[in-house]
Amino acid sequence: MPAPRPEFENPPDIYYNSDEASRYHVSNRIQTIQRSMTLRALELLGIKAAVSRAQTEGYPPSCTTLLLDIGCGTGISGEVLTEQGHAWCGVDISRDMLMIAKRNELSKYGLFGNTGTVATRGSGMDFSGSATRVDTSTVKWGLITEEDEEEDEYEATVGGGNKEDDLFSAPLMVEVIQNDIGQGIPFRPGSFDGCVSISVLQWLCHSTKKGEVPQRRLMAFFQSLYNALRRGAKAVFQFYPSNPEQTHMITRVAMKCGFGGGVVVDYPHSNKAKKYYLVLQAGQVAGGFVPPPPLTGNVEDENDDDDESDDEDDDSNDESDDESEDSQTELEQRDRVRVGGRDGRRAKRRRSASSHDQRRRKDNRPVTGSREWVLLKKEVRRSRGLSTTADSKYTMRRRKPRF
Repeated sequence: MPAPRPEFENPPDIYYNSDEASRYHVSNRIQTIQRSMTLRALELLGIKAAVSRAQTEGYPPSCTTLLLDIGCGTGISGEVLTEQGHAWCGVDISRDMLMIAKRNELSKYGLFGNTGTVATRGSGMDFSGSATRVDTSTVKWGLITEEDEEEDEYEATVGGGNKEDDLFSAPLMVEVIQNDIGQGIPFRPGSFDGCVSISVLQWLCHSTKKGEVPQRRLMAFFQSLYNALRRGAKAVFQFYPSNPEQTHMITRVAMKCGFGGGVVVDYPHSNKAKKYYLVLQAGQVAGGFVPPPPLTGNVEDENDDDDESDDEDDDSNDESDDESEDSQTELEQRDRVRVGGRDGRRAKRRRSASSHDQRRRKDNRPVTGSREWVLLKKEVRRSRGLSTTADSKYTMRRRKPRF
């Protein structure tokens, strides 16, 4: 029996407690799946890595793309964004998962103590072992003058380099926010160049508290997201719908908020490798929105993580039935079994006595329930010597309704 879907058990802030968040983060299988889906989301987003953008479009390496990670969790998808050279900001409702993401990021730069607490200025911890020690002896304080600009140009010419090349292509610290996206996201208009989300939207389709309406929560989320994205920016959501109605509801609400786009289904003919991606674009751009092509071909079935349970197999079958009705009809005809010379899936015969248009079956026997059928049965009883009521004009005639 497949495991129940997480959104059917508890709200996300309760389901992903400290134990579940730790188990989720250390699972190699979950990390592999999350990383592959994040790379696919970046591909659908159409944003190149920072290095390739600098080479092809002429941007300096410091001009990174600021992305929004909805449902960042423990930062597995954020690590992929950082590796690609993008700056990102994460939003999640689970405080335990955000603490793991922050702790892992701080530990990379030696700012996380061995006792399991974050090192701060007033905590008295030793920062001598920090990997991000910066020499500030040559830093000039105050307003920038013309002499400073001339000196910087001279140093750049003599040194043969550009100061912008020495800047970090991504922020040292990851900024994460604990927030319920069903109530909107608190960002300024036009703050982000894109948005990615892995296995989050299906949580908004379920109400866990009294007064929660999934359509209203989706509306509040997409409206605030539309405002937070710059015009022409794209958003890619990987999600697992429980049924086709959820897909239609999510798409319909997104279109009402001003987005354009649609759903891209990778490997639609595979039960476990099938993945749903909602690709949206904020506002109208020149040329319109061109949906990216889905991935097709023969792939090995992947094992879904706990957030993407095995119940998706049934939903995948329902979707593929709608897409391939012709092939399903052939399978039904091939798998049809005949029992006793009759088709087991044939429609039931009508048992009405007033069916004058169908008095006889194909084997020349009267239709069950008709007057001829009753007379034939009575003749059989008489031949066996059984007590049988005499035939009359009232045999198998409907009685008038009585008051």
